Amino acid sequence: MTETSSELNRQYWDAFYRTNHRHTPSQFCACILTEIEPDTVVVELGSGNGRDSHYFASQGHITAAMDLSKEAIKSCEDQARSRNIEHSAFFQGDITSRKSLDRVISYARKNAKGKDIVFYSRFVMHSLDDDQELAFMASVSEAMQTGEIIYFGFRSKEDASLRKHYGGHYRRYVDTEIFLHLLTNKFGFDIEYSLTGNGMAKYREEDPCVSRVFARKTGT
Repeated sequence: MTETSSELNRQYWDAFYRTNHRHTPSQFCACILTEIEPDTVVVELGSGNGRDSHYFASQGHITAAMDLSKEAIKSCEDQARSRNIEHSAFFQGDITSRKSLDRVISYARKNAKGKDIVFYSRFVMHSLDDDQELAFMASVSEAMQTGEIIYFGFRSKEDASLRKHYGGHYRRYVDTEIFLHLLTNKFGFDIEYSLTGNGMAKYREEDPCVSRVFARKTGT
């Protein structure tokens, strides 16, 4: 993605989150809540308007979230105040930047006080181009500690030809097998779970083909 197209993508999401305040938690969020312990701290990378972070927080989880869109973060903070949602903090920043990642992760580690931390990234990987994906994965791999787990949900390559409810913005449909190979062979993760298919992110007339990947950081 060029600098110009990246800026246009950011502008698209700023405009989107000025008017879209949907706060029903995603199917992926509900899935992950069954995987993690009740006192786990959640770091969401690419939070959008906070629909999942707010729900994690409503269930008692300390959450720390980051998104590139200033409008998304404003929506997150406004919703948290209006709903009296505690245990959540939101940061505007670029998740492909190690400096930005360190801000949100440092907050999470400070507030975890010995509790487990998990990382969560829903519908983000397909919004990054190839170079951004590599930068993000390198930064998050360096920032995570041995044994910590990250949960990914993203549109797979099989989704490219399927009907979309929202259009007009950048998408890069992820080759899941290549993604898994990079995780294990380049960035030091073990794959604990991987599933690709339909029925996991249905929205109105759209039933995208998505991948869910759970990956644990190794000591290498």
